[in-house]
Amino acid sequence: MARPSAEFEFDAGDTGVVLGHMERLGGAHRGWVNLQPGIREEDAPPPPTTLGLVFSSDVYEVPVCTWVAGRVTRRGVDEDSVGVQHATGPRLVSRLASLGVPLPQGWRWVQDHPRRGLVVRPPLGTPVGEQLRWLVDAGTALSAVPLTGHWRALVYEGR
Repeated sequence: MARPSAEFEFDAGDTGVVLGHMERLGGAHRGWVNLQPGIREEDAPPPPTTLGLVFSSDVYEVPVCTWVAGRVTRRGVDEDSVGVQHATGPRLVSRLASLGVPLPQGWRWVQDHPRRGLVVRPPLGTPVGEQLRWLVDAGTALSAVPLTGHWRALVYEGR
């Protein structure tokens, strides 16, 4: 399993450090960043049971958001990818729109699965700041527990 090259906390209103890592990874066309919203200890959901791990998506009552840098392929550079693992069930794109976090114009959804999560692709050239803002807004809207406003970022260099 990959180990993060950097791990730190940031405030949802002060994303400069995260953006710096995303811009660096995006320029290298490799790597990804996992984002986990902060929760108070007393609000943490109970650990999942073994059966829950196998049969339920409730493991993600607190969403996990991921940004992946677009890779260079024989056809050129792929779009970046953003995703959210969540416990809210199917049809997440429409649910997010009803929560005030619609998919931005031109972004296309690749996967919307209750267990594997939502994966979307912003158009090439979409600033990482816009991608990060959408991920933070989506993760905040989908959390089943109250959030603190602080987030944890895990940066992976990738290959």
